[in-house]
Amino acid sequence: RDAAIAWLTVAGSKEGQDAFNPVKGSIPARSDGDKSLYDVYLQSAMDDWATDTVVGSLAHGVVANDSWKSEIDTAMGLFLVDLDVEGYQSALVSACETSGPCK
Repeated sequence: RDAAIAWLTVAGSKEGQDAFNPVKGSIPARSDGDKSLYDVYLQSAMDDWATDTVVGSLAHGVVANDSWKSEIDTAMGLFLVDLDVEGYQSALVSACETSGPCK
């Protein structure tokens, strides 16, 4: 337990994040990272995370509950087979009304 806490303390610290992330090619989970340690792309990503609004992901369960996502997936599957735009739109409306925020 003590070793785990020590590791998490280091990994979560500013110094730990700034040592690990530039090598890994990622940005720190913290907002106080030293930008001079990161390449141009990662500096841009850090700026984006600091200023842009993050939009939830349907695929990762952020913007729709499981039943609503399942209905959306079914509607998409049927649309890919029959290419019925109006049917797809109706299925999405129905999914929202039965499982989503439209109910």
